Formats: sequence, C-alpha cells, structure tokens
Amino acid sequence: MTGHDLHALAGAYALDAIDDAEERRLFESHLAGCETCETELREFRATTARLGMAVAEAPPPRLRAQVLADIRNVRQLPPAPARREAAVRPLRPRRWRRAAAAGLAAAACLVTAASVGVAINERQRVERSEAAYRDVASVLSAPDARSATGRAAGGGTVTIVASASRGRVVVASSGLRTLPSSQAYQLWLIDAAGPRSAGLLPSDRSRPVVAGTWRPSDKLGVTVEPAGGSAQPTTTPLVLLSAT
Repeated sequence: MTGHDLHALAGAYALDAIDDAEERRLFESHLAGCETCETELREFRATTARLGMAVAEAPPPRLRAQVLADIRNVRQLPPAPARREAAVRPLRPRRWRRAAAAGLAAAACLVTAASVGVAINERQRVERSEAAYRDVASVLSAPDARSATGRAAGGGTVTIVASASRGRVVVASSGLRTLPSSQAYQLWLIDAAGPRSAGLLPSDRSRPVVAGTWRPSDKLGVTVEPAGGSAQPTTTPLVLLSAT
C-alpha cells in the first residue's frame, strides 16, 4: 500500500471502519509520522462527533407513556395462599366463566394490537435513522472526503463533508436562528454554471442532510427562502463553503 493510499484512510479510521487488521496497523504506523493525516483525523473526528449528535434521537415521549400503560395490562401472578387458609373457593357459573374469558381475550387482543402498532412505528423510525446514518457514514468514510465549517451571517455555524467519488455532501448546522413558518433555509450547490437546489434544512435542524450531485468545483451556500423553497436563490447566502 502506497503513502497516497494511506492518506486516503483518515476518514475511514475516524469512523472505525477499517476492518483489515494489517491495513489498520499500517495506517497507525503512518499516522505516527504524518502531520497532515493527524490534522485530517482530528478534523474528521470533530465533524463525526457533530454529525453523530445531530443524528442521535431521544426516545419519543409517547413510547414511555405506552410502556407504562402496557404494564397495567401485564398479567400478575396471584399471591400464594396462606398455609392455614382453606383451599375451598366458591364455584362460578360456567356461563360467567365463558363471558369473562371472552372479555379477557378481547382486551388482550386490543392491547396486543396497540403494542404491535407502536412497535412497527418505532421500528420504522429506527430504520429511517439507520439509513440516514449509513448515508452519512458513506460520505465520511470516502477516501476523498473533505470537510469545512463556516460561521453563518446572523449567528450559527454550518459544517459540510463532501466526497466527489460518492457525489454527495453531508450538511449539518448548529445555532442558526429560528425562522418564521413562512421561511426556510435552502441549500444550494454552486459552480461556474450557477446555483442548483440541494433541498431544505429540516425545520428543527436536528439532523444532517445528505445532498447529491456534488462535484469537485462545487461550493455549498445556504439562503433564507420562502417556505417550500425557491427555484433560484432570492437572498444573499448566509454562508458559502468549499470542501477542498
């Protein structure tokens, strides 16, 4: 493996994504004497931490409420009878027992259906989060991944990690001012041919956005646009970043 190849492993090493033990050993040996890779590794780790916090999600409040509600429906074992207590119990009419059994079965079905519905929704949410993480990890682990961070006009920062080989750019923001519901932050990929839309930042900006069609000559800009976005920028970019 050449020195150039080892340089390209900084992003994968930051994500702990080098599975080959020999390749990892070679990179760590190279890292000990390469100031460039050491600097890139620090930047990648800082970026990974910021993006990781953006992707992380707290369990929704309704999940706790659902678990507490289901606990009340969990069948408990009856207390053990005292040794001196007579084991004689009054017999219940057969018809009453059947009605009670039917009622319990119906209640159990309702509880089960509600629990299954919650489980399916949570699984879908987790799968969406995992897919978003895989998209982010794919860009960060690319051999040509490059990052940049800039301070936006009006406060806050924007961080990007871009890869021309993946054709993608990951965008994360922190501290941007809250916009009214009539406005949104729009992303633009800008080159010599002009700007092209790369989508909107989420309204709560709680997670990074993965945009496509990134080219080496691109810069990423963020503007304030009407809710729903614009065909072309209508305001001056708050920040303009180049990942080189």
